[in-house]
Amino acid sequence: MKNNSVFFLFVLLVSFSVYNISCTSDKLPQPSAGEECDDFNATYDGDIKPIIDATCALVGCHVTGGGAPGIFETYAGLSDFANDGANGLRDRVIVLVDDPDNGMPPDWDTNPGPNDLTDEQFEIFKCWVDSGYPEN
Repeated sequence: MKNNSVFFLFVLLVSFSVYNISCTSDKLPQPSAGEECDDFNATYDGDIKPIIDATCALVGCHVTGGGAPGIFETYAGLSDFANDGANGLRDRVIVLVDDPDNGMPPDWDTNPGPNDLTDEQFEIFKCWVDSGYPEN
């Protein structure tokens, strides 16, 4: 009987580690700037505008006459979406990064630009957002 108890305990411990059981009310922390941002001060003028021009401010999207909300051709146009909650830049670009429909840039077949930011673009953008969206 003693061997069965030890075996049961072993199986129970393995099950917890294999299935990584957790509470359903656990929440992941919001993405934030890591050590990669400590020595990097991203600005709109120096780092973000080229990313926006290549991935967002494209014909049919976030440009004058485009179909997407916001005109991201200037800092003023982009900054209107900086702290806009569920439709803000942090939510759409960082939090929803893996959402093909709501994350930006979208993974739509009709998207005229890239479907995803590169890892480098994403990290630069995240550092910029986490530092408060500085212009220059």
